[in-house]
Amino acid sequence: MMGQSVVLYLSNTGHTEAVAKKIATATGAQLVAITPQEAYTAADLDWNDRTSRSYHEMHAGRVRPAIQPVDAAVVAQATTIYLGFPLWWATAPRPVDTLLDSLDFTDKAVWPFCTSGSSPIDEATSQLRRDYPAVAWHAGQRFTTQMTSDDVRKWSQS
Repeated sequence: MMGQSVVLYLSNTGHTEAVAKKIATATGAQLVAITPQEAYTAADLDWNDRTSRSYHEMHAGRVRPAIQPVDAAVVAQATTIYLGFPLWWATAPRPVDTLLDSLDFTDKAVWPFCTSGSSPIDEATSQLRRDYPAVAWHAGQRFTTQMTSDDVRKWSQS
């Protein structure tokens, strides 16, 4: 892999963070968290509650929750970006959209990865490709915290 690489990830419960750390170690990438300005509580993340914050963000149209600023220079200098998130309703949570809307990912090789108990990443990557066509999206991958460096290498070299 030529150029700098960075792992940008959103994690609310620690699963995606654990996977992101393994990807950063396996690839030598810099690790950068996508942090919501207002942290999500367990009640906010209750996907069965139609009044929860996550349900509202995912079903109320074009919602873009505020996130802590991510250093634009880190993204600008990167040629490869590993973008991680938990799946919410089979797609990327809205703070990921906030990030993609706020920084220039044009001509970056972006490898999306997710954590999920069972859902594949396919719908999320299709949605990201539709919403952000200027990004050079690569194959997405769902990982569990049991994934290995070999799993990362196979995916990132596919």
